[in-house]
Amino acid sequence: MKHQGIENPSAVVRQHYSLELVTPLAMHGALPRKVAEFRIPSLKGLLRYWWRTLQDEPQPSELLKKEEDMFGGTLNPRKSPVTFFIMERYEETAKVNILPHKPRSEKVPLVPAISKGNHISLIMQTLRTNADQLKAYDSYFQYMLHLTGMGQRARRGFGACQLAEHEWTEVSSFAQSLKNILEKLKVAERFEFMPDKFCILKRKHPPASKHPVIHSVWIGKGMDTADEVVQAFGKASHHANRNGHLGSAGMGNQKRFASPLWCTVRRIGNLYYPIVTEVAAADERYQGPSYEHDRTMFLKSVGVSV
Repeated sequence: MKHQGIENPSAVVRQHYSLELVTPLAMHGALPRKVAEFRIPSLKGLLRYWWRTLQDEPQPSELLKKEEDMFGGTLNPRKSPVTFFIMERYEETAKVNILPHKPRSEKVPLVPAISKGNHISLIMQTLRTNADQLKAYDSYFQYMLHLTGMGQRARRGFGACQLAEHEWTEVSSFAQSLKNILEKLKVAERFEFMPDKFCILKRKHPPASKHPVIHSVWIGKGMDTADEVVQAFGKASHHANRNGHLGSAGMGNQKRFASPLWCTVRRIGNLYYPIVTEVAAADERYQGPSYEHDRTMFLKSVGVSV
């Protein structure tokens, strides 16, 4: 089932999506060590995060107000006008290695994951009176589905999912597709687009916000399998992030720092491509020669010519 136009049964309107898992999805609920399951709350949380990456709002209080207007919350006593449903329950108990770049001799963590190749049927729904709003939510959702995966290790290629209608034939068509979505969301003027380059998108001006917003999107070397791309992400992270500039768990006196590089996999033509989205904020951790050196090392490791 492909992404379809809005339909109007009775008092509601619905948007249908079919997502193919390109890499295993390590998303968990009440039994994280035993069962992987596709969870709507996790999906909605991710959508909120990627919505924020397009909101260059310097005042946290204003950002929160906008977010709760869009998605509901505690300050604004209203629910989100849209609801997500899955057509069936998706669960698996088989485990995968989420650090595939590690030598087999080393102890590596195995976690339950939904297998790649699965198709997830999803519905986004709202009241007919909110039909115009549904179009905006759809655009944000498609923006997210260009650039990210879901679940555990999503920043390093796991949980990559591709919308059925996203059948790009070449890198330039992927770049144009992303540009089209940003134009629909009326934010395209913030970026420089370079569809024939490794860096297909770059923010024109430094961010003013204290939260991460999208800065650049890079596409690396196409590979024969999605597994090869995930392994490349793991190796790049291991070798380029020894100083914690590309993410830190916050050991000792070091504060936790979420990686500014979101890495996922997309099928374009007959190959699988590493997609690296860099987010940044008005924060010294996202800048400086040490950060830039490590970022460049990471990008080169996945076939990006910097």
